[in-house]
Amino acid sequence: MKKLILSAAAAALLSASLAGVSSAAAPTIVNGSFETGTSPGSFLQLSSGDGTSIPGWTVIAGTVDYIGTYWPAADGVRSLDLNGSGAGAVRQSFATTVGTTYRVTFSMSGNPAGGAGTKTLTADTGGAPTIFTYEVGTLNPPTLTDMKWATKSFSFTATAATTTLTFTSTTIGLVYGPALDKVRVELATVKPLADCKNGDWRQLRDGQGRLFKNQGDCVSYFATKFRNSGAGAP
Repeated sequence: MKKLILSAAAAALLSASLAGVSSAAAPTIVNGSFETGTSPGSFLQLSSGDGTSIPGWTVIAGTVDYIGTYWPAADGVRSLDLNGSGAGAVRQSFATTVGTTYRVTFSMSGNPAGGAGTKTLTADTGGAPTIFTYEVGTLNPPTLTDMKWATKSFSFTATAATTTLTFTSTTIGLVYGPALDKVRVELATVKPLADCKNGDWRQLRDGQGRLFKNQGDCVSYFATKFRNSGAGAP
């Protein structure tokens, strides 16, 4: 009987949560592919404090390279190298609905001009940063004619009416950094509580984009209104 009561409570909580998600407005990211702005030519270095060269985005630390014809973009014809003369960072603020879960997706590569190496960046929305890596290897590496862009993503739950998304290079001491393009923010798709059964729950992810490791974490995810951080990827 206790299990039945808990299931009913969880179902009611889920219904309320889903109603909140469906009524929330999708966020608007301005210039997510960096297509609008000062013409970068091959590339143009931008310094901290520059909030006009790429509308919607502000360089908040170090320097970044605004890439034009230097390499092909993931979307359109422009992108960023988050290392200009060293590690840099960019950010953008946008409207969100408190308690709503969103998914951020973006394309990542690594400047291949410096040879093999690991390129790293962090993405955050005010909480703990999520680390992303891109390996410029010796086998089938990206090139200046084929950047082999990879899609990366993470989720967050809004805690304010305005959220600030920040991308920061953690590739220190190099002028060949992580490449960024095609930034998108969308309402996260919430799957039904029934997906916690029969193994399908493994398709659920926590607020850091990690897959749940067991069914208990999946149920807890709904019972805590999507705040449970899960047990990491299996």
